[in-house]
Amino acid sequence: MKWIRTVDQSLPHLNGSVLTVGNFDGVHLGHQKLLKELIFQGKEYNLPSVVLTFKPHPRVLLNPGTPVLRLFDYKDQAEKIEALGIDFLIEEKFTKDFSLMQADEFMDLYITRYFKPKHLVVGYDFNFGKDRSGGIEFLREYCHKNQIGLTVVSALEQSGQVVSSSVIRKLLEHGNLEQAEKFLGRKYYIRGPVRVGFKRGRQLGVPTANVSPDIDFVPRKGVYFSLVYWNNQIYQSITNIGYNPTFESTNSYLKVETHIFNFNQEIYGEQIKVELQHFHRDEMKFSSVDTLKHQIFSDIDEARKYFGS
Repeated sequence: MKWIRTVDQSLPHLNGSVLTVGNFDGVHLGHQKLLKELIFQGKEYNLPSVVLTFKPHPRVLLNPGTPVLRLFDYKDQAEKIEALGIDFLIEEKFTKDFSLMQADEFMDLYITRYFKPKHLVVGYDFNFGKDRSGGIEFLREYCHKNQIGLTVVSALEQSGQVVSSSVIRKLLEHGNLEQAEKFLGRKYYIRGPVRVGFKRGRQLGVPTANVSPDIDFVPRKGVYFSLVYWNNQIYQSITNIGYNPTFESTNSYLKVETHIFNFNQEIYGEQIKVELQHFHRDEMKFSSVDTLKHQIFSDIDEARKYFGS
């Protein structure tokens, strides 16, 4: 797959394509249903499959006061889309010019001009253009007029619920990792470099890797049993996500701290992936450091039982 980031790369020269446009945060099972249809249509037309997405998310520009809480970083999106077999991922910079385009202008001046689509694949709730003026009915008319094929992919439902990024966020905010995994088609993880922390864990006899993720979304704050992926190895671990209320106020920055079992290497600056396996308990404020220490070792014992180690 070719991953084109238009901030520093030119758009590819295409004589035809099968195209979809969307956010695809998490590349969950609903997204995968759509992308598999895109790949199928690409093979039918013998044309490259193209996924167009925008960075930053349009809401960052259109509603600057509303945070955009991505489930995963953009690299994850590229990795998952490539694994499905897509030919091109176009990561276009969303600008004010894009925000002012009416639906027909977006199609004429950008989509048709640069991608020459022979077929479009979109989700059932797809909207685009200034004030979201372009919807499914607009696309049906536009594609009919311009002899472009169109497939509208229906919602994917599981357990009576539509699979969506917003639903998955809610599940993770409640610590429901099991249901989130079913909707994602994989376990949820946090990834980022290990930075130097206050080394309180080391002082308590439980050294931690302090991860600095490249996303703003926060799952339920508390203690998780987890797996750490580093240097092609997998390690059992226990992870705290929160503000360390025993030591600091909630005005401090959020921390992701992972104690890796049977591990004594220095990994400052290294990228690690922390895969959350099970939500254990909420974050708590303890009356003393000794009480906190006792609870941490109790949590570790429970984690080892969970992993069967």
